[in-house]
Amino acid sequence: MSDFEIQISSVPDRENLVAEIWLGDNLICEVNNEGDRLEIEFFTDVVKKFDYLKFLRSLERAKSKLLMTEEE
Repeated sequence: MSDFEIQISSVPDRENLVAEIWLGDNLICEVNNEGDRLEIEFFTDVVKKFDYLKFLRSLERAKSKLLMTEEE
């Protein structure tokens, strides 16, 4: 199973940066901080099984990277 990759991106429909979580060539979800809390939006139509702990760690890394980038 491939590892999740996290990319911090500036996307046109968001005011703030987002953390995208990719699995290979598939964008799985985006974590954003547009409001007063973090939100996650899923983009995949493909039914996949994810390792729970790997995905949870990816979400935590995405959150950390996103919040760290916003503080700079």
